[in-house]
Amino acid sequence: MENKLKIKLLIGDANYPMTIDRGDEEVLREAARRINDMLNRYRETFPGLSKEQYLAMVALHNGVMNLEKAGMNDTAPFTERLQQSIDKITAYLEEES
Repeated sequence: MENKLKIKLLIGDANYPMTIDRGDEEVLREAARRINDMLNRYRETFPGLSKEQYLAMVALHNGVMNLEKAGMNDTAPFTERLQQSIDKITAYLEEES
C-alpha cells in the first residue's frame, strides 16, 4: 500500500475518492482540471442545460480528440511510401550493377 495514495478529485459538482498509484496523481489531477475547465466553458456557452448534458458534451469532445490523436499515430501511409522508395532505389541499384 506504500505506493498507493488516496485522493479526491472534484469533477463538476461531485467528489470522486480513489486510491491510485503515486505516479498517476499528476496526470489524474490534470485530467480533472481539464474536464472542469471544459465543463465551465460549456456552461458559459450553453447556459441552462443539465449537468448530464454538459458531461455528455465533455465526453463527446474528449472522445473526438482521442480518435483524432489515434489517427495521427497511423504510420501505414508513410510506411507504404517508404517501401515504394526503397523498392525504386533497389531496382535502380540492380540496374546499375
